[in-house]
Amino acid sequence: SSGESGSQSEGGEGQGGNSQTSGESQTSESSENQDSNKKFELTKSGVLTNDEEINWDIIQSEVENMYTSIPTITIDLYQLNLNQEDILNFNKEYDNLTIAVKSKNKKESLSALSKVYDFMPKFIKNTSEGEEYKKVLQTKSDIFKAYSKLDTGDWGQIESDMNNAIQTYSQLLSNTNIDESKQYDLSKGYIMLNELQNAAKLKDTEVFLIKYKNLIEELNSI
Repeated sequence: SSGESGSQSEGGEGQGGNSQTSGESQTSESSENQDSNKKFELTKSGVLTNDEEINWDIIQSEVENMYTSIPTITIDLYQLNLNQEDILNFNKEYDNLTIAVKSKNKKESLSALSKVYDFMPKFIKNTSEGEEYKKVLQTKSDIFKAYSKLDTGDWGQIESDMNNAIQTYSQLLSNTNIDESKQYDLSKGYIMLNELQNAAKLKDTEVFLIKYKNLIEELNSI
């Protein structure tokens, strides 16, 4: 009787141990599934799914930190014998950008930023950079001008900026000095430019943003 009782006791402990192990395994699997779901949700992003607020703290910090480089940039620009008025206006527009960002005014910040960026093609124009780089830079400036006007709802002006971008970019397609290996990328960029212009004609902000994002990524790779 004692032996049977002991055997039964050991069996009970064994069963209990197996039950506990099975429970731990199920808990582990459940935890892994939850982690997997969390990872999926974290990587889901896009123009239509991104509803995050503007992080003005980061933007203000980056704009402020740029001032440590402005004096050096100004000296470098003067040494390139560039138009002095353009250099002075660049510094002035950057101050306007800082004021707009400080006020957390999205519309004014985008407008000021597009004016600052518009100096890039001017500064590069008389340098030894290749014609391809100069045209792409001017194209991006015109595209950004269009993008900066989205909140104004001035679709007529947005279309005008896109027309300027297409006219500038189309000069690359007729340039025989461009490396043949880049012709495909240039043609693809031209198609995407026209697609963005079509989005402007539709007057749909979300469609424009999707195509804008893809186009800028393509131009950055050229």
